[in-house]
Amino acid sequence: MRPLYCDEGIWIPVADGLRRRGWTVYTVRDEGKLGEPDRDHLSYAVENDWILLTFDDDFLSLVERAGLDHAGIIFVQQAGRDIGDVVKTVDSHLETRSPNDREIHYC
Repeated sequence: MRPLYCDEGIWIPVADGLRRRGWTVYTVRDEGKLGEPDRDHLSYAVENDWILLTFDDDFLSLVERAGLDHAGIIFVQQAGRDIGDVVKTVDSHLETRSPNDREIHYC
């Protein structure tokens, strides 16, 4: 499975929880990209062939309306969810995701 790239909005404990479950996870903070525009994060994920993990629906607009390329996006609805729920949901999705899947998935 390709690595995940967590945008600024993804809670650090979520990234840590996914790592504990065996996934390769990079964060905006790890990569020294805090404060950069969403377009730049999307481009960086594409350059590295990483799946973007986000709570931010602005990325969906960039892809759907602006037609920007992506290597796969997992959009997580965060309202009413705790860290453990998000980790479990993303982990379950990744377990069933095709290795070459480059679609947008809503979790």
